[in-house]
Amino acid sequence: MVRPEVTQQNVHLFIPYKVSKMCGELVRHEKLTLSQAIMRIYNSDVYKTLSRESSKLWQEGWVYIYQLLTDK
Repeated sequence: MVRPEVTQQNVHLFIPYKVSKMCGELVRHEKLTLSQAIMRIYNSDVYKTLSRESSKLWQEGWVYIYQLLTDK
């Protein structure tokens, strides 16, 4: 089976699932509202890196990305 090439134009397809899972964790562990969790993720440097195909962060699991987001 030939997999399609991941490019900057289609990398966004891999992001929503990861953001959804991270939002759930932020709501559960940091007691944020869903809106606060979404804003925290989308305004983070981690999200900027995640949305850049060349970073290859999109290949990582959501738990690893969540840990990057919450490292203090």
